[in-house]
Amino acid sequence: MVKQCGVGFGSLAFAAFLSLPGPGYAACHGPKALSDQLQAHPTTDNAVLMGSWFAGHKQFECAVITFRGALKRDPGSAQLHYLTGLALLGEERTADAVSEVRESSRLDPQVIKPHLLLATVYDQSGKYDEADQEWRAALAIDPKSNQALEDFSASLLRRKDYADVIGLLTKAPRTEKLAIHLSQALGELNYLNQAAAVLTEALQLSPDSLDLPKAMTVVLVKMHQYEQAATLAQTTADAHPDSMDAKLDLFRILVLTSHYDQARPLAPKLLAWHPHDPDILYLCGIIERIDGKLELAKAHLQESVALNPDFFDSRYHLGVVLVLSHEWKAAEEQLEKAIVLNSPVPEVHFELAKALRGLGQTERAMQEVKKYQDLKKAEETSLEASAAAGQGDKALDDRKISVAVQRYREAVDKEPGNPIYHYKLSVALRESGDAAGERAQLEETIKIDPRVAAAQNELGFLFARAGDGNGAVEHFRLAIQAAPQWTDPWINLAGELAVMGQYADARAAVAKALALDPSNAEARELNDQLAHDPAAQSTPPPGN
Repeated sequence: MVKQCGVGFGSLAFAAFLSLPGPGYAACHGPKALSDQLQAHPTTDNAVLMGSWFAGHKQFECAVITFRGALKRDPGSAQLHYLTGLALLGEERTADAVSEVRESSRLDPQVIKPHLLLATVYDQSGKYDEADQEWRAALAIDPKSNQALEDFSASLLRRKDYADVIGLLTKAPRTEKLAIHLSQALGELNYLNQAAAVLTEALQLSPDSLDLPKAMTVVLVKMHQYEQAATLAQTTADAHPDSMDAKLDLFRILVLTSHYDQARPLAPKLLAWHPHDPDILYLCGIIERIDGKLELAKAHLQESVALNPDFFDSRYHLGVVLVLSHEWKAAEEQLEKAIVLNSPVPEVHFELAKALRGLGQTERAMQEVKKYQDLKKAEETSLEASAAAGQGDKALDDRKISVAVQRYREAVDKEPGNPIYHYKLSVALRESGDAAGERAQLEETIKIDPRVAAAQNELGFLFARAGDGNGAVEHFRLAIQAAPQWTDPWINLAGELAVMGQYADARAAVAKALALDPSNAEARELNDQLAHDPAAQSTPPPGN
């Protein structure tokens, strides 16, 4: 059973402890009943009640004084150290807080809250190795802790460690947040069918969710299934008629998939609901531009840009309106800022060319047209490659291996610099029995991007099968380097090291695998084998 740290300042969320502290209190005066009770019976429980009252009223200095006074009487209380740490965080004394929470964790290492709190503090400070260690410690206590899995995967997503997210969450429960995090990681690596499957499973478990359909529409749009995305958004809005958020999600997908007739009736309702929301203003501006209401579109888009100046698409659409209004200089400014903000829309260069022509800058305009043409061609090729890869995914799922190989080859031919397409082709070739072709595609994958952990891991298998232990170990280590939270390469590394007689390192690797996934049957079996193998036991563990 997972142990908790007891009372936590009246169940205030961690974010509340990081609010600005109240003024200093030279004399700490809490409720008379609590004060009298603590004075008459100076127990840890009474100190917790009194200190938690102070913290709940943002009198963090008084909370610290109360908890530390109690610690003089009960220095071994893990709960008091934890609560002192929380109060110190309220005072923004992070270093002191970490020291207290670490002491709490040392005194009672099976309590999960200190590990979760330390992970959050380390993560916010950019100390990711320390944060990851604390999240792993929390998951060792409770492998299904939603908070640990949610916070850990969210941090990995922010760091763009998509392979680690997949390794962490593949076997996790399909809760809303966890399913969305997993689908985002899969989507970023272009495993769109798998992302859709994860969200479909989660939707079956949480049919009333609003966030899951929203995530699914993102995946469907990436798969260029615009009609299905619009239909899903409409179905969700119909099922939640009182939810303006659902209406906004529907409005967004309708506008961005050019379903303007269906979107138009929603615009005034949403503007009345949130008249100064930058997203609503920008979407309304697009419809108003389509309807020829240029002044109204301009006003709404300008306000959207003022509210959210770093969003490339609102600047792009404002630039389009300014081009239509022949406001060439203002249009040039907005379109160039959209480009600086990494607008992925090739048309931004075409619109900029129009503005430059209006300003008499013909040569620059021609350069922008050329950029537009090149980007448009690359975009079309990428769409064709994506479609071929999607067909390959379906064929592979249906066990039509020869069709999958053909479709993946088409994707690779159209977009040879995409490492994921080469990896997918390697999987299909493996299924077809073409070991040489599989290896060639895996090597091409890591040549393009050595951080594709699955390719490194599979190459390790091929080297091991060929009897090249050193080559296998190298690739397993590279897989670990690319995805340190993924258990499989740690197990594979341990197995290959054991085969090579490097037992100390093998035990260290399998211990790492078990730290990541204590219930992993394969890791447990290998660990047992190493524990009972006389040859393995003759080699001392690392560090001895």
